[in-house]
Amino acid sequence: MGDEDTYLLKFKGYNFERSLVDIDFLENLDDFEIRDDDVFIVTYPKSGTIWTQQILSLIYYKGHRNRTETVETIDRSPFLEYNLHKIDYEKRPSPRLFTSHLPYYLAPKGLKNKKAKDLRSSVLKISSFLEKELSEEDLDAVVNQATFQNMKLDPQANYDSILKNEVGTRTNEGHFLRK
Repeated sequence: MGDEDTYLLKFKGYNFERSLVDIDFLENLDDFEIRDDDVFIVTYPKSGTIWTQQILSLIYYKGHRNRTETVETIDRSPFLEYNLHKIDYEKRPSPRLFTSHLPYYLAPKGLKNKKAKDLRSSVLKISSFLEKELSEEDLDAVVNQATFQNMKLDPQANYDSILKNEVGTRTNEGHFLRK
């Protein structure tokens, strides 16, 4: 057994640190039950994950804001795939915060099937953050065009052309936006 086999577990094409992962949990991850109020931070490693965990902790937990509780970040927003402290995820009170570096294809089915709760409100929040005021007519247009189905049909949004020209390697299969 080489060092790679000793330290890494290859599961469905993705490498996990063998000592930190429960293979039974991974095998059943597709069916992990997602609650409506679950919050997931899904990032690439080293892309602001801990910063985002801290911001969400400050938003969701008063005890974190005023420093009256000392719950570790790894317990407050545990990595879904690396349950280091063997937390019973089912017994965690809502809203549950989770963190993950999993690729999309390994994420639980229920997480992939969720839709934005209120697209209009989300667009308003983004435009407010950008200090860009939209008329009602413009807001309606953005909301309409920002639906997944409309983006999938819009050649400026779906990048299907990348798959069809010589730059892409898969010219005859699938679509860029696949849902």
